[in-house]
Amino acid sequence: MRFELFFFFSLILFASCGNSDPEIEIMEDMPILNIGDAQAVESDGAIMRFRVTISETSSSPVEFNYEVSGSTAEPNVDYSIPGTSATIEANRTSVEVLVSIIDDQKKEVEEELQIKILNVSGAELGIAEATGLIIDDDQSVYVEDGYMTDEEHYGYTIAWQDEFSVEAIDESSYNFEIGDGCPNLCGWGNNELQTYTDDPSNIYVEDGSLIVKAIATSQSSYSSSRITTKDKHEFRYGRIDIRAKITKGQGIWPAIWMLGHNIDDVGWPACGEIDIMENVGHETQKIHGTAHWGPQGRGFSTFQGTAYAIADDYADRFHVFSLVWEANKVDWYVDENKFFTITPAQMQGEAYPFNQEFFLVVNVAVGGNWPGNPDATTEFPQHMEIDYIRVFQ
Repeated sequence: MRFELFFFFSLILFASCGNSDPEIEIMEDMPILNIGDAQAVESDGAIMRFRVTISETSSSPVEFNYEVSGSTAEPNVDYSIPGTSATIEANRTSVEVLVSIIDDQKKEVEEELQIKILNVSGAELGIAEATGLIIDDDQSVYVEDGYMTDEEHYGYTIAWQDEFSVEAIDESSYNFEIGDGCPNLCGWGNNELQTYTDDPSNIYVEDGSLIVKAIATSQSSYSSSRITTKDKHEFRYGRIDIRAKITKGQGIWPAIWMLGHNIDDVGWPACGEIDIMENVGHETQKIHGTAHWGPQGRGFSTFQGTAYAIADDYADRFHVFSLVWEANKVDWYVDENKFFTITPAQMQGEAYPFNQEFFLVVNVAVGGNWPGNPDATTEFPQHMEIDYIRVFQ
């Protein structure tokens, strides 16, 4: 018994005093390093500042490398990189990574660049990538007949375009929608007055432009045209530029818009609708950009949009109506001035339908619930002229 007690206390003494091996180290948790998004307004001397943080202070410096690449912002044209490495000093929790913004004094849509953290020493890598947004503050510059955009945009390639260089409607690209919408959608769902035709008096190509013309065929009857790219050219994401000179007058309703490619399966508004440009003719200095959505089987849409006003009549010269479209975000532009954005956060609890393929629709309507009917002040014929359609992806 005495021997057993002696042995027991000897074990306790050895356990308490004998664990002093200098080779055993207690590892501490390393701080987590993250980088956040940044933005800057394009101006002379502007700096974009990415904030890189660690979750707690460290007694040693935290070092890392980084690389910057342009997605739609072009290196050495839109931005430059002063360095490729940075250090969070000991007992600090953050450092700024700087990107110099180049003021090219040219009107452009918002442009993006990407930054990626590499080779971290002294911390574990958490959020490794961030996006930088360059916000353009230049003024739109107009040529004699209106605004023009470039034929190429950095970060994109042309997916489809129509410059209307051949004086005929390309029926491999377009479908004609014919009639007054009856029996299923009389008045095209809006109590419109026109009958759509494929007649050359209503739609044709002339001098490098597509002409869509609304004609008064009698005191209360009208013809016009409506074309789509359904099943021929359908798109998801990218940039769309459409240069057009629109109509004006009470009761005239020109539109350049898009519908979800699954409309035959789920119907409207579940397929989604993107109105790139609509105008009600009595509002000669204002156009509208709108998104429509809603559940399958409901006969009306939830929608959000806004107007963009200018000092002159839109019918006086060409303007470029653009979408910049990516996953979970669509931006609307006029002459490269952004005026509206839609994201899933605005869906009011309903499904977001704008991450699928859409097709284009171009038409000039007469009358309807929104613009009202023509009156004695309305002059006919009225035509919308489209100089080009360019889709970049």
